[in-house]
This record gives sequence, C-alpha cells and structure tokens, in this order.
Amino acid sequence: MLELIFAPDPIYKTVCSPVATVDDAVRHTLEQMMQTVQAYHALGIGAPMVGITQRLVAVDLEDEKGQPHRYKMANPVITERSSETITMEEASLTFLGISVPVTRAAAVTVSYLDEHGAQHILKAEGILAVCLQHEIDYLDGKTILDHVPPMKRDMLKRKMEKQKRLGPLPHVHGPHCSH
Repeated sequence: MLELIFAPDPIYKTVCSPVATVDDAVRHTLEQMMQTVQAYHALGIGAPMVGITQRLVAVDLEDEKGQPHRYKMANPVITERSSETITMEEASLTFLGISVPVTRAAAVTVSYLDEHGAQHILKAEGILAVCLQHEIDYLDGKTILDHVPPMKRDMLKRKMEKQKRLGPLPHVHGPHCSH
C-alpha cells in the first residue's frame, strides 16, 4: 500500500511521464497502487495521488450491472469519446471533504499497456468510463477542481484545506462500493 498525497499539492498540476517499459518496478508500483485502491475501498487512483509522476492508473470497481472491473494500466490514453455525456458527482480520496458535479463523455475508448506490457483497447461506458476519465485527468495535471468556475474552485479549496487540517473523513458506503 502507498501513502496518499493530499491536495492541495503541486503534484496535481504535473503532467506525468510515460512509462518506457513495463518492467518489474512498474509491476510492483501497479500492484501497490491496486492494494491502495482496495485498502481505501476506492474506485481507482491515478499515480499522482500516491506521489508518482508516471502514467499509471489502477481501477477496481463494479459497474451499474454488478460486473467487476479490475485494471492496472500503464500509459493509458483516451482515443475516443462519445458525444453523449453524463454528469456525476465526483470526489477523491485526496481532495478531502469536497465533491463536484462533472460532465464527461458517457463512453470512452482507452488504449493502455497492462502489467505484463501487453497492449489493450478498452471500450467503457457509464461509471467505468467516468472513473477512467477521472483517473487519466490526474496524469494530465487536471483534477475535479478544473471542472468548476474559479469562484467555486476557491471556495472548495478553502473547504478542502480546512478538512485537511481536521483529517480524512470516514468512508461512506455508496452504490459503487466494491465491498
């Protein structure tokens, strides 16, 4: 399991570097990221959330139909986005005490390398598509705060900084918990 980096932190504005090759070190990092996702009962994490500036994502969730999805991704890239959109309330393990409605593509196609270095193309929709876009945003130096107007962003930052001083909120079981 890896230690979370709580926002605000400059790492969240960093554009992550591609992984040159999926080797044992990358596999180990992806496994630790997955353990972190599971320990916090999260849907996924992008590498900056654990202080890493490589293009790595770990996702572990059940979709709306109860289908489990578990991915360890190196160099994920969204290659297609649907014109249809979906708005969901999004939060983050590392952005304490805040959530914002974010409108994203309802379906995406993602190209990535798995933990063995094999190339994959994933077509995702619904909660999985939203989760992938959310986590890949981190790799591009974007966060949920980039989806709100500046005045609301400033208010949310103040709320988040106050919650950071108070400590993490307990996990609340929701419809997309994986336990």
